[in-house]
Amino acid sequence: MMKFLIYLITLLTKVQSAQAYVPDINFILDKSTSTTGRQIISIDQDVIFKVGTEEAIVQETWFIEGDKNLKLVARGKGSLAQNINLHYLYNAKNKTSMMGKNKITNSISNDFFQKLLFIRSSAAFKNHLIELSIKPDLRLSRADGRISFAIGQPSAAYLNPQIWIDQDDFVIRKIRLPSGAEIELSEVVMVFKDLWIAKSQLVHWDGHLVQIKIKNISLRLNMTLSGFSPQNLDQASEVNFVNKNSLNETIDQFYKRFR
Repeated sequence: MMKFLIYLITLLTKVQSAQAYVPDINFILDKSTSTTGRQIISIDQDVIFKVGTEEAIVQETWFIEGDKNLKLVARGKGSLAQNINLHYLYNAKNKTSMMGKNKITNSISNDFFQKLLFIRSSAAFKNHLIELSIKPDLRLSRADGRISFAIGQPSAAYLNPQIWIDQDDFVIRKIRLPSGAEIELSEVVMVFKDLWIAKSQLVHWDGHLVQIKIKNISLRLNMTLSGFSPQNLDQASEVNFVNKNSLNETIDQFYKRFR
């Protein structure tokens, strides 16, 4: 009996030690960037807005080459069909769109989290951490109910920007941006051997909550980098609301801040 108790204590100690082990941050970033794919993909998703009893959906299609080249096509659904029609290009730190016949290029906002989900090198990941003022502090924490590696300074008097990466699959499970906005990621699935995606996303900011549901993911084998070139953008973007209500204001804020 005594030998069994000693064995059990030793086993539990080893298990606890294994659970408490935190590898080098370079290892974690390398593993995380190995889950984001290596080819151009497209993603069809619904962005669901709810304010009180009102609900609206915007259908988005993303074309993604990585964290430096992304394209968004977004159209309102139902009652929003005539209000939202967006065509945005994201290249490195710039966002390009057209208003009428004029092309407009602005710096990408720090709230633009989509690129963080498709970082494909640890060097790029480190640069994003610096841009977001996320310190390379590392500890075990929880996100989406799972043990995760939290990168960033723990929050004290105020919420610090941080990123949570799952301990087992190394997929990002939560992001807190410098603005205080948070993105929670769940329903993670392996789409291809080198691509894992969270099919459900929740975006929180200033009392607002928006849900994103991914419907379809495809390889775009015939698409090249020219498809992300601003010189090839020829479709204008429009967000136009006749009525100014809480729901429309939430939609307007979302597309100004996070897209």
